[in-house]
Amino acid sequence: MAAQHDTRFEDHFPIAVMVSHHAGVDDINREVFEIVHRLREQYIDDAQENAALSGSITTYGGYQTSKNMMFLNRPEPSVRSLVEEVIQPGVARYLAKAYDTKVDAARTRLVSWANLLAAGDWQAPHMHPTPGNLASGVYYAQVPEKPQPEGCIEFLNPHPVAHHHGVSLTRRLYPKTGDLVIFPPYYIHYVYPFKGAGERAIVAFDVLLQTTQFVF
Repeated sequence: MAAQHDTRFEDHFPIAVMVSHHAGVDDINREVFEIVHRLREQYIDDAQENAALSGSITTYGGYQTSKNMMFLNRPEPSVRSLVEEVIQPGVARYLAKAYDTKVDAARTRLVSWANLLAAGDWQAPHMHPTPGNLASGVYYAQVPEKPQPEGCIEFLNPHPVAHHHGVSLTRRLYPKTGDLVIFPPYYIHYVYPFKGAGERAIVAFDVLLQTTQFVF
């Protein structure tokens, strides 16, 4: 008689990353890039409005809006379209996958900022440990053609001992204009420096729960 078994596979401490490419958003991308560019021209030397000058974040060089600005709350039609057509639906899909039915996307809020990097600019390894943060995301409004790995985003394996058992220490993504990447806030990541011409414009955000009520 053949042996019988009851087998299941469990994902312990899963790291769910969503990569979603959006077509037909050229106007949104162009206008968002123009908004971020204007802000940089206005605030590049203002330590209160250029977070990259604050010394308290991991962006080195370039321009990054203050979180006080809440970029995704801006009134421009292109920003509203980005939120309604790309960010909010993407967040809902991610939360449904990562948390099943335990979190209602309508009971979350976005903390957001924009970032513009050029030659020599980069981001050091970091994560987004804000209490109540369910997910972090990046939307790529403009990504110039660059030799790899310039400007890519790379994630660090949170279980480094797994490297001794054949698992990679990092996972690298090469985003394109129109890509939305959403990942757990505890997933450490960094951005390789740019070289030469071109600018990389992104809108980043955290998805915070408006209440501490989880249904686990």
